[in-house]
Amino acid sequence: MDEDKKYKRAKKRARDKIGFLRHLCIYVIVIAFLAIINRMTWGGYNWWLWPALGWGIGVLSHFLQVYAFGSGSLEERMIQRELDLMDDEDKGN
Repeated sequence: MDEDKKYKRAKKRARDKIGFLRHLCIYVIVIAFLAIINRMTWGGYNWWLWPALGWGIGVLSHFLQVYAFGSGSLEERMIQRELDLMDDEDKGN
């Protein structure tokens, strides 16, 4: 892989990670604000947990997209595994 492609790919990964961190920070701030509003206005029922759960699923999926499956890392590992298997087969023949 040439240097230009590596740079572009690294830049995309960095942007994806920054995007996730922004999403996480906004989530924490807004949910904390909702929890404070809940406590100050109506402390009996914790309704803020419902938006925290719903939005939390979105944050979790964003995390998985960026860190677990993002930027083709899973695909790359599978491709590398297949290439290694092919190399092993070629050595055996």
